Amino acid sequence: MSREEGGSAVLAALAAGTAIVGGALAIGWASWPRPSATAALPSEDWQTAPTWTEADVEAGARMLASENPRGSRSLHIEQIFTQLRSAKPGQSLFDRITAGSGWGPQGEKKEGGKVRPVSTALPATPALRQLVRRVLDGQYRSQLPGARRYFEPAQQDRAFAIAERAREKQKTGQALTAQEQRLLKYHRSAQDIRRKWLAEGARFIESLGGVEFYT
Repeated sequence: MSREEGGSAVLAALAAGTAIVGGALAIGWASWPRPSATAALPSEDWQTAPTWTEADVEAGARMLASENPRGSRSLHIEQIFTQLRSAKPGQSLFDRITAGSGWGPQGEKKEGGKVRPVSTALPATPALRQLVRRVLDGQYRSQLPGARRYFEPAQQDRAFAIAERAREKQKTGQALTAQEQRLLKYHRSAQDIRRKWLAEGARFIESLGGVEFYT
């Protein structure tokens, strides 16, 4: 939903030495308390009572830390709202973000879970947790009504270029680096994603901090 093939999470994937692959990262999630289901969002004025848990907060904060850790508060608020709008009726923010697959990179899944729509590979910070709490408490309103998808074109193109070179290396039997192996799942450029989403009926809303938002 929110992005295509890793979009803005690729910044973390490209960082040298960044550990974003399952394993130990999933251990913390396994011991995290399961949240109760939150209410469906009837409108942009959805928050009428505390219906969230600290598991929802942690999931949202890890998403922000993994996707755009240096993004503005405005960007982070809109990213949280995309996940709130995309949650199924009765689905908690935690369940929406993790898809039953625990913490880890976007686009992957654990046994028994579904593909993660966003990355939660990196640890949350106290500041990001506090921001998510305030969003869930209704203290911040979205400025991009209807936004459900987002991706970061510059990072998408960078990852796609690396993946294309890696595929060429594979054809000649050359060994791939760990980074190239991680990015092989990128099969679309930014323009490819725009065309695909628009063909599906999505509408471009606005670009914020280098991140494009769509319905």
